[in-house]
Amino acid sequence: MKKNYIKMVLDLLMAITFVLLMNPRVLNGLPFHEIAGLVIGVAILTHIGLNWRWVINTTKKIFTPKLPGKTRLSYLLNILLLILMATVIISGIFISRVVFPNLAVEGWHSLRGIHSFSADATLALVGLHIALHWQWVMSICKKALKTKEGKLRKGILASVILSLAILAGGMQWYASTATPSMGEFYPKQFQQSDAGPSFNNGNNTGNSTFSHQGPPPNGDFRDGKFHGKDGHGGSNNPFLEMLNYFAIWAVIIIPAYFVEKRILRSKRKPKEVQPKLS
Repeated sequence: MKKNYIKMVLDLLMAITFVLLMNPRVLNGLPFHEIAGLVIGVAILTHIGLNWRWVINTTKKIFTPKLPGKTRLSYLLNILLLILMATVIISGIFISRVVFPNLAVEGWHSLRGIHSFSADATLALVGLHIALHWQWVMSICKKALKTKEGKLRKGILASVILSLAILAGGMQWYASTATPSMGEFYPKQFQQSDAGPSFNNGNNTGNSTFSHQGPPPNGDFRDGKFHGKDGHGGSNNPFLEMLNYFAIWAVIIIPAYFVEKRILRSKRKPKEVQPKLS
């Protein structure tokens, strides 16, 4: 049971981190985005390790007709998620501006498109993943918060609320004190050569110069947005980002859960109405 609680906490932290990674402007910008992206990669490997026995057993039975359809679907979904997350992390390394600047590929707009598309696809599949495991999530929550007699564990509930409050407070403190590194959102060919630039009605003044005056012509970095008009952009408030993407997950999870539940119920019903043979 303790292992299930560890998996539950790890999954919650991964979910929070993932939605914050959807917008590279939150907290202090690219430094958090790139470092947290590597951390979530380690967390995914830990998640797989905690479920390694299920992975091995399901792999051995994947072509067995007796394997439940839900288990087979969950297995294939996990494979797709692993491929997509690997694509997100690898493409992120090759467009890195902070952690791996020496590995950055010049003319990386196509890689950035792959990075963004893989992240969006991962967001949708994570929603389906949660929907398939929603009953397990509710079961763990009930066992953690209620005794066998059905009484509420007030101490554990208070600990959960306090932990979430500390996490939220820490995020708010970091967001308000960290210095956003907005200059890192521009590719190398658009960064200044010396000191900070001074603009006057779109003209560059002073001794410092840009290799190209003004924002990039394709508008990808307009207004300091890393993803521009084709990406995620939006607010850099971490709580608004979390609310936004959790709402997107809810739109995916709720119908998927009820569709999956209805399909399973329809499969069980014919077996239940069959007359018993004497």
